[in-house]
Order: sequence, then C-alpha cells, then structure tokens
Amino acid sequence: MRPRATFIRPPMNTRQRTVPAFLLVFLLVFLLATPFSDTLAGTPAIAAEAHAPRDPAFIRSLNGDWAFRYVPGLEAGGDAGFVAPQFDVARWDTIAVPANWELKGFAEPSYADELKEGLGLYRRTFAVPPDWRGRRTFLRFEGVAFGYEVWVNGTKAGESTASAFNRHTFDVTELLRDGGDNVLAVRVTTRPHGFEFDLNDDWSLSGIYRDVTLFSVPETHVRDLAATTKLGAGGAAELTVAVALSRPDGDVRAQLYGPDGRLAGEAALARSGEQGNAGTIRVAKPSLWTAETPSLYRLRVTVSAGGKPVHVIEERVGLREVSIANGVLLLNGRPIKMRGVNHHDLEPRHGRAITVEQMRRDIELMKKGNVNYLRTSHYPPDPRLLELCDELGMYVMDEVSIGHGEKNLEKPEYRANILARVAPTIGRDKNRPSVLVWSIGNENPITEAELEAARLAKSLDPSRPVTIPKIGSYFAANHGKIPASVELHAPHYPTNARMADYAAKLDRPTIFTEYAHALGLATDRIQDQWDIIQKHPVFAGGSIWHFMDQGILRNSAQPVDTGKPTQLVWLNEQQYFDTHGLDGADGVTYADRTPQSDFWQMRKVYAPVQIAERQAAVRPGRQLVALTVENRHDFRSLAGITLHWALRRNGKAVQQGKAAPKAPARGTETVRIPVEIPADAAGDVLALEVRAVDEAGMQVNERVVRLDLPSASLHRALDGELASPAGEALRVGETHAEFKVTAAQWILTVGRHSGNLTITDRDGRVLVAGLYPHTGRRPTMAEQLNGKEGGLWHATALTALQQAKVILTREGNGVQVEVAGRYPKPGADDEALAGGYRLDIDANGAIAVRYAFRLDHAKGTLSEAGLSIAAPASLGEFRWIGQGPHAGYPGKDRLNEFGLFHLNEADLRFRGNRRETEVAALTTAAGAGFVVAMPAGDVAVEREGGRILVSHNALIGSLGNKLTKPEVALPVAGIAEIAGTFRLYPVSPAWPAPLARWFGKPAGATDVYRPFHHSYDQ
Repeated sequence: MRPRATFIRPPMNTRQRTVPAFLLVFLLVFLLATPFSDTLAGTPAIAAEAHAPRDPAFIRSLNGDWAFRYVPGLEAGGDAGFVAPQFDVARWDTIAVPANWELKGFAEPSYADELKEGLGLYRRTFAVPPDWRGRRTFLRFEGVAFGYEVWVNGTKAGESTASAFNRHTFDVTELLRDGGDNVLAVRVTTRPHGFEFDLNDDWSLSGIYRDVTLFSVPETHVRDLAATTKLGAGGAAELTVAVALSRPDGDVRAQLYGPDGRLAGEAALARSGEQGNAGTIRVAKPSLWTAETPSLYRLRVTVSAGGKPVHVIEERVGLREVSIANGVLLLNGRPIKMRGVNHHDLEPRHGRAITVEQMRRDIELMKKGNVNYLRTSHYPPDPRLLELCDELGMYVMDEVSIGHGEKNLEKPEYRANILARVAPTIGRDKNRPSVLVWSIGNENPITEAELEAARLAKSLDPSRPVTIPKIGSYFAANHGKIPASVELHAPHYPTNARMADYAAKLDRPTIFTEYAHALGLATDRIQDQWDIIQKHPVFAGGSIWHFMDQGILRNSAQPVDTGKPTQLVWLNEQQYFDTHGLDGADGVTYADRTPQSDFWQMRKVYAPVQIAERQAAVRPGRQLVALTVENRHDFRSLAGITLHWALRRNGKAVQQGKAAPKAPARGTETVRIPVEIPADAAGDVLALEVRAVDEAGMQVNERVVRLDLPSASLHRALDGELASPAGEALRVGETHAEFKVTAAQWILTVGRHSGNLTITDRDGRVLVAGLYPHTGRRPTMAEQLNGKEGGLWHATALTALQQAKVILTREGNGVQVEVAGRYPKPGADDEALAGGYRLDIDANGAIAVRYAFRLDHAKGTLSEAGLSIAAPASLGEFRWIGQGPHAGYPGKDRLNEFGLFHLNEADLRFRGNRRETEVAALTTAAGAGFVVAMPAGDVAVEREGGRILVSHNALIGSLGNKLTKPEVALPVAGIAEIAGTFRLYPVSPAWPAPLARWFGKPAGATDVYRPFHHSYDQ
C-alpha cells in the first residue's frame, strides 16, 4: 500500500492566528505519524513509524559482520540476484556494519561532488525470537549513504533516497519466516535521485554507516510521541504529551519522573481524534533544562488494553521553552548567547561510523573549550549525539539536509525529495531539549522549495524557530526578501564592520551559523566579533567553521620530507590525515581532535567567566589587587566557582589562596586578592595568576596579570649585569674586506662592501648570522589563498643588499656600526626596501639596535615587517617573557597569558609571533646565543631552511580567514616607514644573573609538545 503523502502549507500570515498549544502538538503527532512518500523509480516505499519499546527483550541490533560485494558502476552482473535467499554469497567479502565501504578499502574515498557511481550489495541473516510472534516487527536504518532498497526473504520491504542522514523504518512483519533464519538483503547506490543534497563540504562516504535495528511492538502500539513544554505563571511548567497510536483501542497514561528519580506528575492521555491521545502534566517547581543546567526528566508512556500494559516506552525529556521577544532569542524567558561550532559526524579511521564514545569525547572537548552550542552541519546527526547533548548540556541547531544541490532546488522533479527530508528530521529529534532551532539547508539561494520546507518544518513543530543560513554577501543583498515566517536570521562570515551594521538594522534574532573560518591556523575575527555579539541582544550567537579538520587517515607511497612545508598532518613518515587539500583543513582541532592553538583562542573568547585586567601597578608590601570578574552565564551565578590564585615571582609561586565570586548571571563584581610583594623584587618578573574552576574541577578560564613595580625595567636589569670583566674595552679592527668589533665574550664582523654581519663567540661559534629587513612570515593557508589577489609578500627576510653603505665609528667607549642600502624583493628587483640599521655598542657589550626602511616602488601587501636576526639551526631553544605560549596576532591574542615561556624548535607551538614580549632569548641547550629586550612589543620566531629567524615586528597584520581579507592589513601603499628599536645581548653559557634568575640555568626544553611527525603549522 502506498503511504499517503501529506504536505501542510500553513497560512502566510501565521502570526495573526492563535491555535491552542494542545491542538498544535496533536497536529504535530498526526503529521509525523503519516509517512511521506519516498519513491525510487516509481516504486512505493513500505515506510512506517513505531516507537521502539522500553523492554530490551524486544530489541535486536543487526550491527556486525555482513556479507558484502562492491561493484563499480551500476551493473551488478552475476550478483544481481543476490536478494534471493538461496543465492550463494560464500565468496563475497565481509564488511562491518556500520561502516563506510571506502574506509574499508573497497573504493577510493571522494570529496563532495566527486562521488562516483557504485553499488554496495549487503547480506546477512537474522532470527526472530519466538516470543515476538503475534506482534509487529520493524526494521530501522539510522543512516545509509546514499540510496537503498531492502529485501527480506526475497520480498522487497521498501526503499529510500531521502536522505542519507534520515532514519527510515520498515514494517517487515508479513515478510518474516515463522521460525528459522531470515535473509536480509540491501542494495545501496551512491547517486540516487537527490543525492546532491547530501554532498555538502565533506567527504562523500558510502554504505550502511549508522545502526541497523530490529524491534517488536504489540499490534496496539505507539507510533509517535511528542512532548512540549509551556512555562506558566509562578514558574510552573506544563508538559503536553501527545501520542499517535497504531489503532484506537488502547488506554494511555503518562508518568513523569524528575531528575531525582521521583514521580513528578502523571496524567491520563485522553482520546483526541481517531488514533490520538493527549494530556498535560503540570510541574509546580520544575528543574528547567538549559545547557548550564541540563536537568532531564524521564517520561514513561504506557498503553494498556483490557487493563494490562501492552506497550511501554520511555523518553528522556527536558522542561524548557524557546521563544522570541522584541527580536531576541529566549530560553525559559531569558536571553541566551550560543557559543558555537559546526560539527560533522566524521572520524579519521571510521568515517561517519562514529561510536558513542567518540561522540561523548567530542562534546566533552567542546565543553572544555567553553562551547555551549553546535550546529549539525549539514544534516541531522547520529541520534545518540543529540541524546548526549541533552545529557551534557549543549544547545543544538539541527539541520535538514537540503544544502548544496542548488541547481536542483527549483526543478519540480526534486520538490518531493526536498520536502521528504523535513518530516523525518523533525519526527526523530523533536523531543530533544537540546535542539533549539531547525535549520533548513545551507547557503542556498532563496527559493520557493526552501521556503516551503521551512513552512513545513514550522507546521510540524510550532515550538521552535526555523532559519535558512545564507552566504554572507548573498544575505547582505537579500535579507529583506526573507519572509517573516523564518524567525531567525543566519548570515555567514561577516566582517566586523558589517556585523556592527547588522546590529543596527536587523530586527530578528541572528545567529552567525558560520563565522571565523578556521582554515589552517587562521580563525581571525573571533575575539572582536564575539565582543560585538556579546554586546548586542539581537545577536544570539555564532558557530565557528569548523570544530575539527575533516580528515581521513591515508597511507602515502612516499615518505614525507620534514624539511619542507606541508598542508597535511602526518602521524609518521607515511600516514597522514587527508583533508582534500584545503577543503577540510578547517577545524579548531586536528582531525584526531588534538586541539590547535585556535581551540585555545576559542576557549578564552567563549569563557563564561572573564577577568578584565591584564596588568596592574603594585608596590612593595601588603596590598589588595582588584580584579573585575564578569559572569557571562545566562542562568547561573558564579557561586560554586572558585578562583584559585597564586603570586608568581619569576614563574614560581610564592603566595597562594582562593576566592569565591558570587556575581549573578550576566553580572559583574570586583574581587580583591591580598598579596605581599617582596621588597627586593625590582628586577624580577611578577605576576598574579588566577584560575576559575567550576564545581566539577574543570578550569573554565585563567588570567595572569602582569604586576608592575615603579621604575622596574627588564632590559635595564640586563644592562646592569653585563659589565665586561676587569673593565675590558671594546676593540676595533678593520681590513679591506671587513670591520671587526671584539667584546669580552663575542666578536662582531661586518663586510665593508657586502654589509653581511655575523656575531660569534670567542671560540668562533656563530650566534648571529645576519640582520635583514623582515617583510613577511611563512603564509598560513588562508594567506596563501588571499595573497594571490592581494600580492602578499612571501619573503620573510630580504638578504640581498645592493648599493651597500657600511660605516663604523668610535663613540667614546662605545662603537657605532651603520649598514644601509637597497634590499630588493626576490623575483622582483624593481621593488625593494631602502634604508638600514644602526648598532650602538656600549662598553658593556649591550647593543642598541635602531632600524628604518622605506618602501621603494613596492606593490602588494605585507603580513608583518621589521628586522630579522638570523641564527644557525643549532640555536633551537626559544625563551621569552610576554604573552604565550601560542603565537599571537592582532585579533588573535586572547588565547595567551603573560608569563615566562620556553619552547624547543621541535615543539608544535614554536613558530609565530609573540605579543607584548619584553625579553626573548634564542640559544643552544647549553645557553649560547642572544637575547632581545625592549618595551612590550611583537617578536616572531620562524624556521627558514637551515636557520632560524627571530624578528622584531614594527608592523604586524592579522591572519584573515579563508577568502576574506584580514581586519588588520598592511598594504604597502599605506606604509610610510618600517622602523623600530630594541636591545641585543649576545650571551655565553655563563648567563648574566637576571637571565638565570628569570629562566633558571641553561638547559634544553624537557616538555616538547610534538603530537605529530610533521604538520601544516610546523
């Protein structure tokens, strides 16, 4: 029998109609109990709905090993008759279910539209327990990519093409054998009608990749259950429970058990319509569900016949209400901020066949990153993921899979396929309290088919808003055309300026469903844009693209060359995560969920406990340091969160304590920390470290406040300790080829005609191999893409010097060295930097460096600029006092805190710019090298071939995002001069006292963070 397809088109002016909530819920149940037509080549699908029973005795998993044959193309040949029970599959391969056949070696994985024609033929047998006799038996597939047909004992049970990510259930009762094994055969195709809608920006992996389940229910059973909450006066909650029955001969009762396990309320569900029952349970003092307080109730529904229970089902539900008022998204009547990421069901080794443990790990890692919201891009996820979001506390935007395939959206022959994706999504997930919003597709143009799908979603579930995410430029030009029935706006990738403009003009709640694209290590804009989101009530939040890199584990025939840059992540010489070029290298974690620096940036920006101060003036003795603590939680106070603090002197804790903040939700308070500053600490590094820890022991955020004593100066402390032994004076020598300056512990040589400069120790070991204009950094992936249009300079240092002018002058007890000329851009000799640097070497051996360059006929854009100190690769130990431990840039510096840091050059975090740096040292493990000191500024470290560059950055740009320009750009047309100053100290293993006091004795780093053999950010 062909199931009846029912499409409800609600009136356009829905806001002017009021329908009782009870009737809306019942309408929802009725609609969801009516299956949609889901056809392939005109053949009817025998689709059905039934709620699985509570009793595990009537549930069987069909996961496990199945017989399998993969066929390229569409012709099965001699295996075409595999559906017949007598067909011999003994020679077939075996495949695990769930699994993607590409990751089991049967076909080459493809990305997005690269998906090729292919068949997967599956067979297995199963037995039905004797006590299932006389009941209805259902076969349920949670997810099959991409289209499939199902046979039981040689008879077709049904088929599905809409979609790979929706649940489909078939009533197979009449097809089962009475005793003995039953033969289940499934024919999976990769490119059925409408498959394009499922190929949105990810790996296109095929096969039965989610659970397959057999379950049995009595003849009178629950086909569907809907539970919706309405909050009333005095804080009471009314839970309306509506069920659709298979036939109208059952009595139905609902019982609600609280988070404490006690009965919170119950109600008889009265008959309402031919096959529906509904009723309301009132809870006077509910524990409301939020991501901060994920209180779950247990709803038990019992269907009885003749006074005896025949079907008992259970759902975990949350009492909570989503609403909109004055353009603001509300949960339980309060505004919320959704701090989010986008998430795919994908794992490097198993593709889409992810386990509950992997899902839990993902959500727990998100929680550690202070994420409270995920968008299920671009399809409904594994249902267990949503159950974990309910349990652990995570807001969800659940997406109907009609993104991509834009060319088909207006074709009449695709309308049914598009709409057939809506009801299964909402029908499966409507009782999940974590799901706050339905998303209809992704980045489609506005079409009637999309709007019809949105109206259908709203008619099926009036309790949640719907949205239609749009490309940023398209939204900017067309948001006025989005009808009012779409309650939420969802633009992508705005600039800071455009976001501020939206704050003034948009009148609907707005969620930036994709922003701060995390290609490589970019994730630019997040901190500034989150400030804007936090400030304006119309903005409900945003989701970074993407949570993890979309990588699958692959083997390479050729070993990786670790001396060359890569766009991949290598686990060893020959195994890597394939992210399909730059398409999938877009997470804040790597594919295996190792956090990137972007993860830590996100965590800091999203932290619900914020401390404003980064610096404070202090004096010797006892005093209070005042901290401004902001509570960004939407529902809970800070009571229960503890501030653990420590006064650190040169990195070591000398005083510790705890504080107990109590600021209300969205409130701010001043917390005063009692410290005693040592009287003899003038030349030391002082800091107040504060860690916010929640009741579960998770560190939510931290702040290290730089404590400044009057007239303290780190570089003056170095100067005072560098007096030459026995007052040894600087010696100057010169030949026709070079000048030479000899100090107590080092020798500086500069070519008179070339300008080439080196500094060696007295044993001839090179400490500094050159000083050069610095015009860029090794570009990030985003910069490589953007630089093609913006003319990004890729040279980190300009080493060729034309028209060299070298002057050495004695100045009292000191020496002055000047090097100037024209430094051409590699490959473009007409473009150059003109100018040079001056070294003022005092009698103690300290070198004051001043540099100034102007741009000569230059074009394009710089990423950063200043002066580079070249060093041999043997100087692999980098220490600094400033912000760390990660690289920081404009718009990307909140991931770091002030402190003393030490990284080995093998550390994944080694390269990049460090902000607010006061002292930086590059040395051997034994301690020979050089130190740079200055007022707090930018210092970058970079590997370049066989050397390391330490660069003082006078100018520094932000990183940008994929295909978007940086917020802070450095076009050469706007640069008048590149100039700066710092102090340089060559050092031997016998470090000056301040350096040893700050960093300890010279040694190699013992804690080297190297999670990968080689990766794109090394």
